[in-house]
Amino acid sequence: MSQELSKTLEKLGLSDKQAKVYVAGLKLGRFSVLALAEKTGIKRPTCYLILDELIKKGLISTYPKEKKVIYVAEHPNNLLKQAADAYATAKELMPELQNLINTNAEKPVLKVYSGQSGIQNIYEDMTDEGKDLFYFGSVKELVESVGQEFLDNWIKKRIAKGMKSKSIRIREKEMDYKLYGNSPENLRTIRYAPEGFTMPYTIYIYSKKVAFVSTKKDLFGFIVESDDLAKSMKALFDVVWNISTN
Repeated sequence: MSQELSKTLEKLGLSDKQAKVYVAGLKLGRFSVLALAEKTGIKRPTCYLILDELIKKGLISTYPKEKKVIYVAEHPNNLLKQAADAYATAKELMPELQNLINTNAEKPVLKVYSGQSGIQNIYEDMTDEGKDLFYFGSVKELVESVGQEFLDNWIKKRIAKGMKSKSIRIREKEMDYKLYGNSPENLRTIRYAPEGFTMPYTIYIYSKKVAFVSTKKDLFGFIVESDDLAKSMKALFDVVWNISTN
């Protein structure tokens, strides 16, 4: 598989291994897991896991044959349809987010913080809540806004509390630093946003709160406590997560 094709498939929401298996499946037509493993060089247990993921994405189908299961790759048009559906869902959510404050729902509580110490208070609020985190952000901008020593200690505190982190990050703004990586010991799962995706703030979703943290240039942030806003932002997070890559 060419590098250009691999990158294109990643933009459409497939991981590197998912893309490799899907392309091999298209070439094989109908295939067994053994044939797929031989074609891709991926171990059979891993092939099973990846095939299950692709089945959920609607890109692989199965049918029984004698005493084994045979797989077949679905038409690539399914990839385009999924991307279009995800975009349509995100677009549909935007008016709800924009009009949320004008609804008759419980009035949101807004707290504003300025300066690096103020932003650090936002992070302390997250650990005080003790809930799992979902966020969009750039590692480099996080370090610049809150300070690396504080962020390192805060991550260790989050891990000690058993708080899991699920993040959508910007690949070109990553840092090669173990504590910020995608690993079980860090209680963190990472996906990378599609190319061209940007966020002016780092956005955290936790409990019934949404925190917005600016870059180093502005150095301010705010927390909105609103169950409706938190649910809406989590729905948007899920949409972007599904079109992001490992």
